[in-house]
Amino acid sequence: MSDIPEYDLHPSGMRADDAVAEFDRIVSSCRGRGVRLFAVITGYGSSGGTSMIKSSILASCRRYKRLNHIRGFIDGEKAGDMFSPEFLAFPEISSVPVCYKRSANPGMIFVAL
Repeated sequence: MSDIPEYDLHPSGMRADDAVAEFDRIVSSCRGRGVRLFAVITGYGSSGGTSMIKSSILASCRRYKRLNHIRGFIDGEKAGDMFSPEFLAFPEISSVPVCYKRSANPGMIFVAL
């Protein structure tokens, strides 16, 4: 399994705004504990499309990156694509567990603090 903290943001009934509020708490908590990398499980949508939670968390990641609150993030879909610009630019790619690099997971986002 994974050696990095994982947080599930898509339990049954959670709305996107609730997930964003929980994500904000997770980022603060991880920063306070000196965590360098963590993963959030967002799900990938029940109909095969992108879930509202995932879209909202990606938007939060982009905002946090612009504000320098995080060093970077990578969608689990790109964590397995070693030729993608996202993979090459992710500051903690060497710390992402190998199992996620071998098999893309569109229901996860990795965040580097």
